[in-house]
Amino acid sequence: MAKIKYKDRLKVLFVTSEAAPLAKAGGLGDVAGSLPKVLARDYHMEVRIVLPKYKSINMEKFPAEQIMNDIKLKMPNNHSEKMDVYKTYLPGTIIPVYLLDMPELFVGEDVYDHNVQGRDTHIPFVYFSKAAIELVKAMDWKPDIIHIQDWMMGLIPKWLKTTYLDNAFFKDTSVVLTVHNIAYQGKLDYKSAKLFGLKKSQFKRVSKFNPSDEINILGEAILNSDMINTVSPNYARELLTKKYGFGLQKLLRFKKKNFTGILNGIDYSNFDPRTNPDTPVKYWIENLDKKVENKLILQKKFGLTQSPDLPLICAITRLTHQKGLDLIDDVLKELTDMGAQFIILGSGAESIEKIFIKAEKEYPKAVAAEMRFDADLAQTIYAGSDMLLMPSRFEPCGLSQIIAMRFGTIPIVRHTGGLADTVTDGTTGFVFRHYDKNAFLWAIRRAVDVYYNQKDHWRKMQTNAMKEDFSWTSSTKKYLWLYKKAIQNHKQFLKARDESK
Repeated sequence: MAKIKYKDRLKVLFVTSEAAPLAKAGGLGDVAGSLPKVLARDYHMEVRIVLPKYKSINMEKFPAEQIMNDIKLKMPNNHSEKMDVYKTYLPGTIIPVYLLDMPELFVGEDVYDHNVQGRDTHIPFVYFSKAAIELVKAMDWKPDIIHIQDWMMGLIPKWLKTTYLDNAFFKDTSVVLTVHNIAYQGKLDYKSAKLFGLKKSQFKRVSKFNPSDEINILGEAILNSDMINTVSPNYARELLTKKYGFGLQKLLRFKKKNFTGILNGIDYSNFDPRTNPDTPVKYWIENLDKKVENKLILQKKFGLTQSPDLPLICAITRLTHQKGLDLIDDVLKELTDMGAQFIILGSGAESIEKIFIKAEKEYPKAVAAEMRFDADLAQTIYAGSDMLLMPSRFEPCGLSQIIAMRFGTIPIVRHTGGLADTVTDGTTGFVFRHYDKNAFLWAIRRAVDVYYNQKDHWRKMQTNAMKEDFSWTSSTKKYLWLYKKAIQNHKQFLKARDESK
């Protein structure tokens, strides 16, 4: 990456559907809740966050002040909408979070559960995106960068290159898009164009790269953003291929000069076995033998055979096709035959939940299935387990393997996406390449063999894993470069536009 000088204090607006700990459904929420902190702390950026005011946000835990009442915002299709705006702060910081109260749009309890009969489920986020643009105008706060996350905010760069193209307020505003998972793209019928205040013909360019009879919101974001990144270098390379690009690989190759991969960071203060409140017996490298006490507690909690010697293997995951859980199902019998135990924590597809509920009944002393999301219990499981399984079909970055390593829990992962960027075979974990039962089972057998028969090497791997540093410090430097590059690209766009007049 070319060196870009940092001079001025950048103003960065995060427009996001999630921001932990206020609202979180996945890794996107972790990024939007932690990256702004480091940008503000290390580079003195002026960062603000705009987030929907979901019903699920705990307003007692995160008290907010109403700062705008019935503000009239110009929405798509030349109509106006009134909205209340609340202001709170990212916990532990002075970073303001503006909560847009749009109760007719965000009707559900959960982050992505806003189904209304006769209305496309994408519409709430489209209108929220437009409201975010109008909000900063109303506040008279001009961002240098609008940083959007995934398809949900994908029409912001489209509007800035069309509806707001001649608006002096946004003339110098650049847009950065982070693609967290390209499988989710946000598609709408072309008839919806008029809802956005745009014409059907204005959405045709993306279809030249990805022929479709629908508007592809993520495709529009990729085409119109000044810089695009995804959440690991290896995933960025994978997205340029037909196998992993989900139909957008040609568009990304067209934008390749403005596309990069930056590994997600992690806030280790939340994942430290020395201090974590959900780790029953605290430990670190110098007293790693104490980790086994957490295993005994975990075995007792789930009714498994209590033994310090049996390898305890876990999976903490969303129960989706992406996560490769069919492979875990395929190897469960062999895993228990090795004398290993298995705990899975997660929620998702009912068909997948049934697989592990059945396995728990079949192997009650060796398998435990907790079919729910519980962030606190997850920490207890990381602390007490010996190994973590992540046989993902694809994995943009992955946080479970990073968290597990800090707890001295050795990951067994497939060589894909961010898993390939973070786990080193034989040093910090075990890696297999081909998506099949035999390759996966061989990796597990290798891990169990080292666990049983090479105690010194196992301890060395645990130590190596715990010493790994995937904090935001390194990644944030790359985001600074990304922002400055986006500003340069936007200036070049304006220059080319002026010269074409």
